[in-house]
Amino acid sequence: MSDLRMRGMTLGGRRALVLGIVLVLVLLLLGAGTLLGPEEPALHANSTPSVGRTTTVCTTSAPPGGEPAAKTEISAVAIREAPDRSGLLTGTRLQDSKPAGLKVNAQGKGAQLLRVSSPIVISSDGAMATASSAVIVSDATEGSEAGLTAAPCLAPATTHWFSGIGPTEDDRTDLILTNPDNAQAQVDLRFYGPNGRIAVPGSSPVLIKAHESAPVSFSGRVPTDGPLSVAVQATQGRVTAVAKRTRTDHNKPAGIDWQLPSAAPSKIVAIPGVPEDAGGRQLVITNPNNSRTTVAVQVLGLQGPYAPSGAASVDVPAESTASVNLEPGLASEAGSVKLTSDVPVTGAVISSSRRGGARTDLAVQSAAVPLAGSGVSALATTNIADTELIISNAGEDDAQVTFQVFNHDGVMLRTADALLGPNTTATRRLNSPPPSYVVVKVPDGSSVVGGVVLTQPARRDIAGLATIPLGSPDLASRAPGTRPDYSAGQ
Repeated sequence: MSDLRMRGMTLGGRRALVLGIVLVLVLLLLGAGTLLGPEEPALHANSTPSVGRTTTVCTTSAPPGGEPAAKTEISAVAIREAPDRSGLLTGTRLQDSKPAGLKVNAQGKGAQLLRVSSPIVISSDGAMATASSAVIVSDATEGSEAGLTAAPCLAPATTHWFSGIGPTEDDRTDLILTNPDNAQAQVDLRFYGPNGRIAVPGSSPVLIKAHESAPVSFSGRVPTDGPLSVAVQATQGRVTAVAKRTRTDHNKPAGIDWQLPSAAPSKIVAIPGVPEDAGGRQLVITNPNNSRTTVAVQVLGLQGPYAPSGAASVDVPAESTASVNLEPGLASEAGSVKLTSDVPVTGAVISSSRRGGARTDLAVQSAAVPLAGSGVSALATTNIADTELIISNAGEDDAQVTFQVFNHDGVMLRTADALLGPNTTATRRLNSPPPSYVVVKVPDGSSVVGGVVLTQPARRDIAGLATIPLGSPDLASRAPGTRPDYSAGQ
C-alpha cells in the first residue's frame, strides 16, 4: 500500500511539474507577444483576388455658370485575374446612388459612360473588386476651363499628399474632397511653403457630408508666392481627394488638369509618365520632415539614367516645398523622374504644352508607387486624343515587361514585350481602334512605373495635354493609407 501511495504521489508530482512548465511557457509566450507587439502581416499584392467590394470615385465638376459643358466620359474595365470567379462592376451617381448606366459583368470586358456631368461612384463586387479600373476624361474647347483633363477614378483613403499646388488666381487650385460613405467625414489640411509650414486660418477642419463633395479653394488664402504643398489627413471617415488645377494668362485660359495625390513620402520615389515634346516641366519636391535634405534627381531616359542639367540635386528646407526647372535637362524627351533622399520626400512634375499658334494646356504627373503584378489604364486609345505609353524601371535590376491592348469586348488587339534595364524608360505609340485599354505585366518585386500620355492633334486651337498613371487594381482599390508623422516641428 505504501508503495502504491508513493507511486501515486510520484506520478502526481510529475504531472504537476509538467503542468507548471507548460503554464510558465504559455505565460512567457504571452509576455513576449505583449512586449514585442503583434507581427505585421505581409502584404501579398499578387495573391488571388478575394470576394468582396471596393469603391472608387470618378471626380468631375460643373463649369462656371453660363459656360458650355466639357465633353466628359468614363471608361471602366475589368482585367482577367480570376477567370473562374464571377463579379460585377457598376456605376452610380454620388448624391442619390441611382444607376448611371455603366456596367461590366465579365472579366476582360469594358464599358463607357458618355456625357458625364456629376461625380460617379464605381462599385466592384466579387472578383471585380481587385481587378477593375476606371478613368474619367474631359475635353473642353471653349470657356475658362478649355483644355484636356484625365484622371483615374480613385479609392477613398485617410491620407493624401499634393505637391506643387497653385495658390494664386492665375494658377488656381480647387481641392475636391468626396465622401462616398454613409457617414460624415472630416479632414485637416497642413500646408508646406518654400520656407516651412504655413498657417492658414479657417482651413481646418473641413467637413464632408455623406455622399457629397466639398471644394476647397486655395487661391488668395495661402500667404506665399513660392511653391506650395498640402497634406490632407482624414480625422474621421475617409475621402477621395483630387486637385482641380486651372491656369490663366492675362485672363485667357492657359491650361487645366486634375492633379492626383502623390505617393506617400519615401526615401526613393518615382514620378512616371513625364511627356515628351516642348513645354514647361517644373519639378516640385515636398519635405515634411523636421530636417533639411538634399534630394538627388535622376531622369529615367530612353537611353538610360542621367542627371538633368541644372537640376541634378535640390535642397529642400525642413517642412518645406522646393521647385526646379526641368525643361532644359529633359530636352523634350519622355521619361520618368526618380528622387533619392536621406529622409522621406514626395513630389510631382507640372507639365505644360507648347505649340506654335495654339494655346497651352496643363498636365500634372504625381509620384506613384511601383506596379504590383499588373498595371492598368482603363483608357489606351480614344477618339478624343492621340496616346502614348511610357514605362519606366526605377529599380536596379532588369525588368521584363509585357503590355497588352484590349478592346471592350475583351479581344486582344496588340501585345509586345520589352526588357527594361535599370533606371530606363521605353515608349510605345498606341493606335488600336478605340475604345481600348492597356494592361502591363511586371515581374514580382520590381520597381516599374508608367503612364499614358494624351495629346491632341495640331489642327486644334488648344495644344491639349493630359496624363494617366498606370495603377495596379488590387493595390489601388484597397488604397492602404499611410499616416504621416505630424509630430515633427510641433
